[in-house]
Amino acid sequence: MLTKEEIKIVELFRKDLFKEYTIKEIQAKIAKKSYNWVFEAVKKLDALNLIKIEKKGASNICSLNLDNHLTLSYLALLEEFNVESKKLPKKNINELINTISLGYFTFIIAGSYVEGKTSKTSDLDIVVIAGDDVDTRRILTILKNKGSLMVPETHPYVFTKTEFLKMLLNNEENYGKMIYRKRLIAFGAENYYLIIREAIKNGFKG
Repeated sequence: MLTKEEIKIVELFRKDLFKEYTIKEIQAKIAKKSYNWVFEAVKKLDALNLIKIEKKGASNICSLNLDNHLTLSYLALLEEFNVESKKLPKKNINELINTISLGYFTFIIAGSYVEGKTSKTSDLDIVVIAGDDVDTRRILTILKNKGSLMVPETHPYVFTKTEFLKMLLNNEENYGKMIYRKRLIAFGAENYYLIIREAIKNGFKG
């Protein structure tokens, strides 16, 4: 089990999965006075295979290890904490999640609520990523009917896993890449990170 301080280190990488840090940079980012503490914490995360340490010149370069399923579990947990810390219409979000009768899906909040730039007229943009065997039009219709009666009104988008993966791997700018950069994951974060891991293995670079 990680301490709150050790989780702060993982959180650094959640914000940018491709980021690499030296131990000194991690120390500065989490505002820890003791270099030795950070060094030992990094060693623990390395032993757990949550991060990878590579020697480059005189520096130890740390990066996230997405090949470890435990890493994905911690990232998913941090996504949930992040959602809880935000000012969101959580009752509406929970109702919409409960409307989706699927075993596998990811529920993402996008748009102005992610950026904290909402107004009285702001809509709630949501994205659902479902399995490839799902009738996305049916799920979209259910969410539209439910969301149109809510305040704020909900604007849903539904993609299959393959559709979302293709957007990430497309060379052109698209909605999938926008979601990757600015999103709040309210449900199914581990499924989301499995897709991101697959995208990275196929050349996705953020």
